[in-house]
Formats: sequence, structure tokens, C-alpha cells
Amino acid sequence: MAQKPNQRGATRESIKATKHNWPTRTTFSPKQYLRQHQATLAESFMRLVSYPLASVMTVMVIAIALSLPGGLYVLLKNVQSVTDQWEQQSVITLYLFPNMEDTQALALSHRLSAQDDIASVEYISKEEGLRYFEQSSGYEQIMSALPENPLPIVLRVIPKQAVDITTLSSLQALRDTLAAEKEVDHAELDAQWLQRLANILSFGQRFVYALSVLLVVAVLLIVGNTIRMAVESRRDEVLVMKLVGATDAYIRRPFLYMGFWFGVLGGFFASLCILLLSWWVSAPAERLIDLYQSGFELQSFNADEIVLCLTISAFVGVSGAWIAVNRHIANIELQ
Repeated sequence: MAQKPNQRGATRESIKATKHNWPTRTTFSPKQYLRQHQATLAESFMRLVSYPLASVMTVMVIAIALSLPGGLYVLLKNVQSVTDQWEQQSVITLYLFPNMEDTQALALSHRLSAQDDIASVEYISKEEGLRYFEQSSGYEQIMSALPENPLPIVLRVIPKQAVDITTLSSLQALRDTLAAEKEVDHAELDAQWLQRLANILSFGQRFVYALSVLLVVAVLLIVGNTIRMAVESRRDEVLVMKLVGATDAYIRRPFLYMGFWFGVLGGFFASLCILLLSWWVSAPAERLIDLYQSGFELQSFNADEIVLCLTISAFVGVSGAWIAVNRHIANIELQ
């Protein structure tokens, strides 16, 4: 008689035959549960060490992917710190109506000087404005040929607040308030450069966030693919564990810890790369800062940011492992 070929792996009949021999479950012990997790954590790390080349390549790919948004974050943080120190005296220029009399303009100047949020008001008459324009433009002959002075009376209002990104909105509100005065034809805040810088920083922040999301997804895919290959290489081991009645949570545990180690090691080397890069550029940056006689100090990752990087990388590693191991363990069915 022809013999029936042996099936690979465990069969459902063999599981039914062994169910009666399974020991009864003991009461839950927190200490024993923690010891099991500690042993699985150490075992998963030793599995990475047993394949050094593959593990190092995976970890370094994760580190490079995480160091790119981290480096851009450090660069953006330094630019933000520099702009916070660029406090300059703000000036709001008020151009009065051309038919405004000197007495009305002087009365407006005294009224504005009494406000609490205004440091001083400089009065520039039509004649002073004309002389300054002739000296700066070189059109003395052309201006002297005009029948009358076309320039208006100008008030240079100096607020008490210095202009920076944090005070820009309040200074713009003050400019709008002054522009609403009935004597004022046009009001201008000398802070367009700061508005452009604020827009550039806002664009940079959104770019860093978008790049971070894309690279985090890339890390998820890297970890997921690595864990998928690890599950396939241990397929027979998973079948044996299912044969003896191991739960899916018990089978998942070593693979989740493997993803945890990939994430933590990748985040550690990413932080190390950022610190080394910051140290490498610190010398030329300090020479550049000395030329501008600024008290700015180059910033890098601090302790809180390193911990945050390790936490995010560990979470991403565990998440990628969870997605991969749930899908592939479900595909390994007992025959």
C-alpha cells in the first residue's frame, strides 16, 4: 500500500490529541511575567547580535532616515534662536494728508506722544522732508522747479516695543490703530523684512514636519520588511509554538522586542550623528558669530530632545513590527 505523505508542520488532529495533555493554567504572577519579558528582551537583542552585518545595515538605514529631519530641526531651531535676538527699534511712519495744517499735525503728534505704548514721536515738516529728499536723490533742480511742495507732513512714531517675531502682531495692530486717525493718509510699519522671515520660518517648519512624516513612514516600512523576513526564517518555530498552544501574544513578543531594538538603536545613532555634525560645524559657526559680535550660541540636541527622539524611534520600531508580525503570523496556519 502506498503510504500517505507526511504533511509539513503540525496538523489540527495532532493538536486535538494533545489538548487533553496540556497543563492547567496557574495564577497570574507579575514577577514571573516581568521575568519573561526581560528574558525575551535579552534574547531578541542577542538574535540581532548573532547577525551583525544585517542588523548594522538595518540600524544605520533607520539612523540616516531619522537624522535627516532631526538635523533640519536643529537648523531651524538655531535660525529661530538667531531671529529671537534680532530686536531692533521699530518705526511706524505716518503720512498725513497733503492739505493738513501744521497746527493739526502738531496736535496729533502731542496726542500720540501721550499714549502708553508709544515711546516718542518725531515731527517732520514738509520743508524738512523736501530738503532730505533733495539731498538723498540729487534732484534739487527738478524739485525747485515745482510750483509747490508735494510732500506731506510725516510723523515717525517709535513704539516702546522692539520689533521681533513675537511682537510683530501687536505692532501691526498699533499701526492699524494709528492709520485709523482722521489726519493720517497712510501708515507704514518698517518690518517687511521680519514678515518675510516669519513666512520663511513657517515654510521651513511645515517642510520639516512633512519630511519627518515621510521618513517615519519609510522607517515603518524598513522595520516591517525586516520583521517579515525574521518571521519567515522562524516559520517552523512559530508552527511548533502554535502546536503546543502558545498564544499569538506570546509568539508576537520576541518580534516586537526586535522592532523595539531596531528603533532604539536607530534613534541612538541618529542622535549621535546629529551631535557629531553639530560639533563639526561649531568651529566655523563660532568664527562667523564673532565677526558679527553676537552673543548667539550654536544649539544642538539637548537631553530632552534626545529622549524624545529615542521614544519616537522606539514607538515607530514597535509599530512597524506589530503591523508586520500580525499579518504574517496570521498567514502561518496549522495544516
